[in-house]
Amino acid sequence: AAKAMGVDRHFLGLALSVKEGEDAPALFSHPLYGRSKTWRVSTSHLTHPRFDSWGYGEVTPGGVGLAYSIHPNHCMFCITALREHNWTERLSDLLEEALLEMQTLNELDKAQMSKL
Repeated sequence: AAKAMGVDRHFLGLALSVKEGEDAPALFSHPLYGRSKTWRVSTSHLTHPRFDSWGYGEVTPGGVGLAYSIHPNHCMFCITALREHNWTERLSDLLEEALLEMQTLNELDKAQMSKL
């Protein structure tokens, strides 16, 4: 996104180029295009030595906000969603499970390298 390589930037440019009174391309009325503009999962990396408590909310009522911070010996996450969805605990459990699996694979890889 920082290099303007995301398709959303190109679609925004196309949408903004439609002049008053002109018909917008059919793409903009397609239901899939509408869905593609709704980010159900919003992530952001917030690693800084002065941030030890942070987070942000979901960007759409049916979505989840997932902030993360990567440190030399640990990672921190802040997961938010509307309480009615009851997603944060389940997502937290799945995220922990995936991270533990990656840790195991990393340790196995290191053990195999040390035998060489």
